Amino acid sequence: MRVENKTYWEDEAVILTQDQTKTSLTAFEKFLFEQAKIRFSNNNMTVQHAIIYGCGTGRDINEVIKFFGNIKVSAYDISSNMIKKCIENIQLWKLSNIETTVCDVVNYPVLPTQYELSIILNSMLTYVHKREQRMQIFKNSYTTLKNNGVVLGVVHNQVGVFTKTVYFKLRKTFKFFLKEEVGHRYSGSIGYKVKSYYYTKQDLIKDLEESNFKNIEVYSLEEYFAKQGQKYDRSKGYNNLIFIAQK
Repeated sequence: MRVENKTYWEDEAVILTQDQTKTSLTAFEKFLFEQAKIRFSNNNMTVQHAIIYGCGTGRDINEVIKFFGNIKVSAYDISSNMIKKCIENIQLWKLSNIETTVCDVVNYPVLPTQYELSIILNSMLTYVHKREQRMQIFKNSYTTLKNNGVVLGVVHNQVGVFTKTVYFKLRKTFKFFLKEEVGHRYSGSIGYKVKSYYYTKQDLIKDLEESNFKNIEVYSLEEYFAKQGQKYDRSKGYNNLIFIAQK
């Protein structure tokens, strides 16, 4: 069944697939956090206040606190039911100095230069299928960061398992006949299909550049694991691009 983004994330069964009371970072998310810390150190900065786009049930909040210390966190999500579960988890984890807000992050009130760190994990941008809205999120992130502040995140990649890679190659071949972007695809779970967007590395770099970010790094998971001296089998793993950039 095809549903809208907000409808999907309000569903209690979908929320159960996301909820984690024992949280952790993936190796590539930890890498992004470590790279952010290096950038802050190089600019004599520390993280005082972070913003999380698409906080879901709070995994990112718990992990950013564990990594950066008891900083202030502003967390946003489009789903009121997600935020409800997130608040329960915040209480379970005994976290403080956390602000949670239900809103569409495309249109939330932008207050300039509030944050040192902007976090867009969990492939949140994948579920924003319109480019103008994805660009608005990047531009909002840029505006609200302090100078030399860091944005980091994860998106779905058009290159992945064989069938998915072929699917997007065919769409690129016939893009002249498409009435939508090449990266459009339906994703979802438990019987729901949500219109989504899958990036190429080049497109992600372009969007970050057009949003005025600098010092941009984008890696496929194959490239990330190669940097660690490891091989990566994309037929069995995630199909993501990871990115980090600065204002």
